[in-house]
Amino acid sequence: MKNKLAYFYVLLFLAFSCTNKERLTELEIYTFLEICYEDYYFNYDLEITPLLEDFEQQLIKEGHLKDSTGIAYKELLKKLESETFFSLPLNKEGFNEVALYKNPSQIIDCAYNTFSIDSALVLNTRFSQVSHRINQKIEEDEEISIHYFFNTYRNQLSPKEIKMPYIKQTILLTLYRWYYKSAIEHELKSSSK
Repeated sequence: MKNKLAYFYVLLFLAFSCTNKERLTELEIYTFLEICYEDYYFNYDLEITPLLEDFEQQLIKEGHLKDSTGIAYKELLKKLESETFFSLPLNKEGFNEVALYKNPSQIIDCAYNTFSIDSALVLNTRFSQVSHRINQKIEEDEEISIHYFFNTYRNQLSPKEIKMPYIKQTILLTLYRWYYKSAIEHELKSSSK
């Protein structure tokens, strides 16, 4: 609940400080997108930010992620590019099905309808351009590997961008899902021996 109040105050601050919506910085746009992202999951009774923050701490504790910096994320993404799955140790307990299987859609529409942010501003952000490249690749090749996502995020985003709201959530959610799949695959492998 504290998170929601904090975001409410950030939202109020941004709403009053940004009189011209065409002058929003990428950080401000990502903050609004993060709120829409959180709202999407909140409609399924899931507070996504605490869940992903806990997951990040789990990755650090297990040694998959050195710390919470953008550089550490880039190192993890590089490692995951070349490995089939997350390496052990993995814990497949306590995963949330909504986070695993529900995909936030209409985030740009939410930003427009809720905050009156021109969709062109959102589409011109670096992360939207990176996401567009990924979507184009998916349209060209339905058999796209998750490793393509890891490679694209690592090579197209700076450590500073990876730490921005919404971008970090999107990457963490991708890692959350891949971690779960990795845990299942390791379990299947060990049970078939």
